Amino acid sequence: MVYVNANLDLKTFEVVDTGRLNEYLEDLSEDLLYITFVARDSEFFNGVRKYKNKTHMHVVLPYEEVLSTNNIDLLAFKYLYQNLDNLKWMDREKMKVNLKTKMDKLIHSSSN
Repeated sequence: MVYVNANLDLKTFEVVDTGRLNEYLEDLSEDLLYITFVARDSEFFNGVRKYKNKTHMHVVLPYEEVLSTNNIDLLAFKYLYQNLDNLKWMDREKMKVNLKTKMDKLIHSSSN
């Protein structure tokens, strides 16, 4: 089970819809995974940590791209996909396949 939140500023708060991202990603993993998408005009780093049976992951999105993209969900998926290899204790390959399928659906639906 995946839970999504975000660390945003006033500009990116208007762009990033964590509720929608949470709906898209809630079934990405069977293990507890808390993903925080970070989109702020300051320096942050990607990171993961495990505490008991919970995994916390920070995915930093490029600030200027967040403000200029027409598909924030696809941008978030792309950066999440790039960071899945950091989850060494989880089934990363299964998550990658699942996320790739979601990305393909999103691309297909936005091209129609």
